[in-house]
Amino acid sequence: MVLGCFRPCFADTLSAEAAAGLFDKPTKLMQLPLPADPANPDTKAQLTCAYYAHFMIKEIDLGELGAQQLSILPIATGQARPACRTENSVEEKVISAEDWSGYFWGVKGRYVFFSADDGWNGGIGFAVFNAEEASKLFEDAAKTWHSVKLSGDGLMLRYQRVFEAKCSLRAEPTGCWQKIKRDTGLPGAAGPDCTAAYAAEQKRTPAFAEQVLADPTVFDYEVVVSLDAGNAKSTPASAKIANCRPSE
Repeated sequence: MVLGCFRPCFADTLSAEAAAGLFDKPTKLMQLPLPADPANPDTKAQLTCAYYAHFMIKEIDLGELGAQQLSILPIATGQARPACRTENSVEEKVISAEDWSGYFWGVKGRYVFFSADDGWNGGIGFAVFNAEEASKLFEDAAKTWHSVKLSGDGLMLRYQRVFEAKCSLRAEPTGCWQKIKRDTGLPGAAGPDCTAAYAAEQKRTPAFAEQVLADPTVFDYEVVVSLDAGNAKSTPASAKIANCRPSE
């Protein structure tokens, strides 16, 4: 499953991914238009409320890049479904912009997924929060998704990870590969050959040819991530590395 199409086709995307088993289907989904901003008449503001058994996810989208507000509102057992409104209730837990800025994406059990507001390096960033405290448990970037499954009280994710190293395989092949192996757990005595991708970028930006060599290396690989008790463990699902390239 490829990430994308969060806006304006949010409802269709959420329904499709729920049907495919990636996320839980909300018990109710409300999308209400908000008054247009006179200073930006072309933007379409919208309030979205996605209801689940024990909480509601609220997103206020003013049509700019990234939602204006993301929040989680607990629903106690036997409590009536809260109203979908822009005003925050006392119990509502607003996601801090310092923790995440983007859009609501989906829910699995008691875990809430948010997407980034834009793509980067060929993938989309995402974050996993717990619904109880609205605290961030994990974040990463992915190109395609294979599964999101509950595992006991935890979560098991499998996706194609977009990994950005803290070094350049083109500038320091041996040293950088050792750092990458420590950060990812990938095996192998040598890293991928990124020469062609770096050369193409140098040709595209000849004035910055030397700087391009030092650009951090990005590549894609399959990964399995387990989340349990707030701890994340990432393990390569394959030693295959694809699309080695310089960072954007």
